[in-house]
Amino acid sequence: MKTNKLPAALWTAALGGALLAAATTAEAATPAGTKITNQATAVYTDSTLAQRSATSNTVITTVQQVGSVSLAGTGNKNAASGGQVVYAHTLTNSGNGPDTFTLSVANTGGVFAMANTVFYPDADGNGVADAGAPAITTTPSVAAGDSFKFVAVASLPGSLANGSANIMTVTATSTFNTAAKATSVDTTTVAGTASVDITANTTGAGAPGAGAGAEATAQDSKNIAAGATARFTLWLSNAGGAQDTFNLDASTVANFGTLGLPSGWTVVFKDGNNSVITSATVDANGSKVVYAEVTAPASATAGTLDVYFRATSPTTGASDKIHDAVVVGAAGFLTLTKAQALDANCDGVADTAFSANEITTGAVPGACIRYEITAKNTGGGDIGGVTVSDNIPANTVYHASRAAQTTLGDLLAPLAGAVGKVQTTVLLMKPNDQVVLTFGVQITP
Repeated sequence: MKTNKLPAALWTAALGGALLAAATTAEAATPAGTKITNQATAVYTDSTLAQRSATSNTVITTVQQVGSVSLAGTGNKNAASGGQVVYAHTLTNSGNGPDTFTLSVANTGGVFAMANTVFYPDADGNGVADAGAPAITTTPSVAAGDSFKFVAVASLPGSLANGSANIMTVTATSTFNTAAKATSVDTTTVAGTASVDITANTTGAGAPGAGAGAEATAQDSKNIAAGATARFTLWLSNAGGAQDTFNLDASTVANFGTLGLPSGWTVVFKDGNNSVITSATVDANGSKVVYAEVTAPASATAGTLDVYFRATSPTTGASDKIHDAVVVGAAGFLTLTKAQALDANCDGVADTAFSANEITTGAVPGACIRYEITAKNTGGGDIGGVTVSDNIPANTVYHASRAAQTTLGDLLAPLAGAVGKVQTTVLLMKPNDQVVLTFGVQITP
């Protein structure tokens, strides 16, 4: 019997293709129900030296569903005895088909158990139960790769000792495969009264002014001219377990033996909406921004004025102070502020008012952002040779639907779609002169 052999070159090509296919790994789970078809082919030379080919039958494999889930949102909070805590969680269906997930909770440790825990959907992911939404024990159907956000609202029993803790485990279980589960652990510590910590410009343990004040040195200094206003950004953080309202005041002495500022000086407190306030209410485990605007009299002489700001609860006595300073200068001082706004359709017009706030919605690939940089001479003398520049951020390009603009000086900008920097140069700025530089970038599609 004569055996026809496939030429070596053809075997090599066939094997190479097979090895390449074996080494290729899909980047994501293949969706359930996907049909994988396969058919073999061959080419060969028969005994008469004729070139021939052959094709096998086709085999089909249907991908089956697997259940898999992940759960993010582990948290640590303080709460008052008899109060509530809310923990936000994000469930992700990491399986390959649509699935629903049952939600359950267990008190796995700590001194006390929660009196009650209820789950609610949180579609916008703001950490608050959706208005009017009913409690849930099972999620709606979640497509493969998609996520579902929800909150666990837990009620503490009464008469708990401060410092006692609860460790609560939230579990999400696949209804397709009950062996597929994910957990998240939330820890609640009883802290019956409110507290307050004032920090400068930002919040957190590393923020200027964090911890009990008043500090020995100024945490934030503002350079202004006589008659000008310094605006300080203060964050009030309440790490206690109860909401509280804090009265706001200022002094030039750390012990607040005298209230207010020297004759001719004024201080005005404002909230995040720029409304004038004299107190601020801060939720348990929450933070709130407050602005303190200090205005120097036109007759103020050059020098430094130490200013202390204080927040005090008239109910609980919780209090903190922060040390800042205002520098009145005879020389020129340049202050620089930057704001941004979304330009979703990239028409070169900001969709909202410019703000220093983070843009949290709408900033998708292909959308645009408008920037506004304001440079102001806040000192008492002239300044010259001022160059204001801003680099095009990573993952964006310069957007020239509406070219960069400056209210004063010479302008330099990249080509449309390029990177680099936007820059304006001003030869001379007198006291209170300002230059505003605006430009846009597009998020890389």
